[in-house]
Amino acid sequence: MLIGFKVKNFKSFKDLQHFSFIAGKVRNNESHIYEQNNKKILKFSGIYGANGSGKSNLIAAMDFIHDILDFGTNIIIENIYFRGKEILKEEPSYFEYEILMNGKMYSYGYEMIIKEKRIISEWLIDMSSSRKRVLFDRDVENARYETIKHLKNISVMNCLEEMRTNSSILFLSEIVRRLSMFNTKDSLIEEIENIYNFFEQDFIIIRPNTHRPVEIGFMDNKEEKVRILQQLGINIQELQEVDEDMKNIKNMLPDNVFSNLMNEINNLKKDLNKKMSLTIGNNVYTFKIDEKGDTVVKSLKFKHINCNDEFGAYEESAGTIRIFELLDIIFSTNKVYAIDELDNSLHPLLVNGFLSKFLKTNNNTQLIVTTHESKTLDFDLVRRDEIWFTEKNDDCSSKLYSLEEFKDVARFDRKIDKAYMEGRFGAIANIDIDE
Repeated sequence: MLIGFKVKNFKSFKDLQHFSFIAGKVRNNESHIYEQNNKKILKFSGIYGANGSGKSNLIAAMDFIHDILDFGTNIIIENIYFRGKEILKEEPSYFEYEILMNGKMYSYGYEMIIKEKRIISEWLIDMSSSRKRVLFDRDVENARYETIKHLKNISVMNCLEEMRTNSSILFLSEIVRRLSMFNTKDSLIEEIENIYNFFEQDFIIIRPNTHRPVEIGFMDNKEEKVRILQQLGINIQELQEVDEDMKNIKNMLPDNVFSNLMNEINNLKKDLNKKMSLTIGNNVYTFKIDEKGDTVVKSLKFKHINCNDEFGAYEESAGTIRIFELLDIIFSTNKVYAIDELDNSLHPLLVNGFLSKFLKTNNNTQLIVTTHESKTLDFDLVRRDEIWFTEKNDDCSSKLYSLEEFKDVARFDRKIDKAYMEGRFGAIANIDIDE
């Protein structure tokens, strides 16, 4: 589970900002809390703010690690530090994740000079007790490293030694890559692998109009999904899959995109029970590897109430496909989802209906969303400590703050959406069209 996230000197974030899933002293909607390790952890957070205030940049900061883990720093764009102050292009950018896993709380993070695509430090620390336990901590600038004193794993030590001055690859990625070639396990290695797997498998970012391959099967929980779609006012009575030809998929994609897709599909060979879905040209496809090692491709079809014809996903509205793709969040367990612009293509009532359905689940899954939909600012739906805002400072840097800072104003008897639109909490657009 994600406990918190910190970022500095990235896009519109100049100063250190801290997002937290730790619950406050709010008493309503107590079912929105997971209790683990004597901590009360929220299952949901909604981030609100004007266009250009930094909401999407926060999601981008959380997502930044995925590309670096997979491809190293060479893939990153060189100017995504805070550009409002010239000197900051030479200063470190900071990213830190607070993670609760297997009864322990970890801090994993890294610093880098983005302009130079250079990692300067990286650490993984067990914060479960007052006496911190360093799993690894490397200072690339000074070619120094540290690991657990009493557990000198040779593979870890050798990798740290060889990466003393390697500033283009995260140690977290490199050690897992090396260990995948050997069958050597101990408690240190397992902890490192668990953190790596959290980012690669359990921390999922969903951006508007992008469809990142995820390991789900659209036919899983089919009857329940149809029931939820109907509850949300969508006229679907049946879901079906039909066989497709992989050659057709190749013809629809640029060569580099198809190559990346094939790499993702090949990863399915590790677990033949897993499927992957992808939207291409407004149609939805699922991929899996059969027992012979062949790729099986199917496309999604819908049948409507009082209609015998089948409809392809490309014939459905963008909102129908959007909500259908999000349904797996309700059925997933032990995941963290961050959705940028949840309300994209969705009716306000559909947004509320989806959130209400998610908040009634108890599956140890967490959800972070950015949205402009003020009707979700309703204390019957969400808690005060689940509401966050982004706002631009005078120097065009973004600040992140919680509604908990407005306890006196944000009373539970107040129409919170109305108070927000009146500007009582900031984070709204300053529009003047009279001049």
